[in-house]
Amino acid sequence: MGRGERWGTTVLSVLLSVHLLLPALAWLGTASGLPWGNLLSGEGIRWYFLHIAESFHSPLMGVVVPLALLSGALERSGLSDAGRAWTYKGARSLTYRQRKACLVAALFLLFYVACLLFLLCGPRAILRSVTGEVYPSPFVSGIFQNVVAGFVLASFIYAALSNHLRGWQEALSVLYWGIRRHAVWLLDAVLAFHLYNVVFYVWGGVPE
Repeated sequence: MGRGERWGTTVLSVLLSVHLLLPALAWLGTASGLPWGNLLSGEGIRWYFLHIAESFHSPLMGVVVPLALLSGALERSGLSDAGRAWTYKGARSLTYRQRKACLVAALFLLFYVACLLFLLCGPRAILRSVTGEVYPSPFVSGIFQNVVAGFVLASFIYAALSNHLRGWQEALSVLYWGIRRHAVWLLDAVLAFHLYNVVFYVWGGVPE
């Protein structure tokens, strides 16, 4: 178990503990006459069922999932190792095939960014808002996830061309390796956002 996974498991333990303690705490508070939301009441159970699905498509998941995909892609493809070797030891530390794969991956990224900029600044500027503004606009709303997608695809290209991973099946693993590698953090994100909602419900901050 790596350091990141150990940290993720520790966070998971804390979140689960708080989830188990909070309903009892809320019940004690309401029994004492405090104006708290009671998760064990009929109203609390209805709220729980109404809002549980929000945890799986929260803004937090929109950040954690792309980061997990990016981290796993860079690691699995070997692109992160190649980048460190190039930085600290020079290009000659890489094989000819690795250098060519890095070059093609870099060219793909440049082309990818150029396409995004064209859609933002081109004649029709379809990624701008209906009023022609950059912010808020579709470009800003999806820029983080789209940049991550570009790096994931570049990692896939590097893995395929450098022969770091052999065969189509192994190369495809670049696209989902981060989900396997950092699955605990995805669960942490779900539980953290749900806890956020529950805490606000207990203190009257979440409407029905």
